[in-house]
Amino acid sequence: TTTRETDYANIRIDTQQLIPGFYGEQIIINSNRGDVVVEATVEIRPDQTPKIIDVYRYVRNHNYLYTANPQAEAGRIQNGGYRKEGIAFRLFAAGTPGTTEFYRWYNNKKDDHFYSYVNNGGGKSTKDYVLEGSIGNIGTSKLTNTKELYRWYNQETGGHFYTTDP
Repeated sequence: TTTRETDYANIRIDTQQLIPGFYGEQIIINSNRGDVVVEATVEIRPDQTPKIIDVYRYVRNHNYLYTANPQAEAGRIQNGGYRKEGIAFRLFAAGTPGTTEFYRWYNNKKDDHFYSYVNNGGGKSTKDYVLEGSIGNIGTSKLTNTKELYRWYNQETGGHFYTTDP
């Protein structure tokens, strides 16, 4: 029973036992002005586990190179004298909902790599930095079973360091 001109109805659907697909049903609302039929439809999508990408840390002096594809960058890593430190953190594959690209820049003068999810540096001066592209996707908000990625800056060397350990 309602006494207002405008009313809202909330519909809950338990999707636990439903297989992926489209479902629809008519909901009949009785009123003193007659019956109204409302069509309700829902799409159940298959669970999609996001693909996680390991990001490896390589170091040379105070320059940290992070890459998700060390095989493709083997020449740069070997010729640059980088030393492998192992997996630094993990990112998501491109196209994962709730994520955006994580970009890498390099400054030859400072011998420094800089990373950001904003392709223009996100307010950081990218003067003398060259955009090298995306190394994977990072969450745009705290996603389930993820950790925050922290950026540290060394004023003495002008270098940047990234870690999930605060």
